[in-house]
Amino acid sequence: MTVKEARPKVRVLLGVMLALDVIALVILLTPLAGRRSDRLAEYAKVHRELQDEIHKAADLRNVDEKIAQAERDVAAFYQNRLPARDSAIPDELGKIAAASGVRLGGVRYTADDEIAQGLRRVAIDASLGGDYVKVVKFINALERDKTFFIVDQVNLAEQQGGTVRLELKLEAFLKRGA
Repeated sequence: MTVKEARPKVRVLLGVMLALDVIALVILLTPLAGRRSDRLAEYAKVHRELQDEIHKAADLRNVDEKIAQAERDVAAFYQNRLPARDSAIPDELGKIAAASGVRLGGVRYTADDEIAQGLRRVAIDASLGGDYVKVVKFINALERDKTFFIVDQVNLAEQQGGTVRLELKLEAFLKRGA
């Protein structure tokens, strides 16, 4: 539904809610409606409903601009955070490991078929070893990297002194062209 189609409906909805508010006020002021406390409670309820509907209608303001901005944000995300080459993911993973001072071993990549238009998921299973602080830096670097990595699971495989070995399950994504 476009904004132009939604505006008349929102106006009608606001008109109906305003009419209900006026009716509730009239009933509140007449002695036929029962006890004053009951009338005040009913008025408060109807007034809250009106405020809720007004708030919902306000969310539709500038929806065209919001959609256009969201489309630009998605396009920028695809352009900047998703590689197009299969080799880009292992290259980036290796760079992060080297910069963090950890050892990667037994890395396995499994690429799915296209999961969305122009997007493929790559599941990554890896063993990781190093000092605890370096391993933490590696995981933090993964989450902050320009390439979009998702850390799904971290399992402690072994610990000796300050050295740990982890089993990691990650996800990365490739855009069309890979």
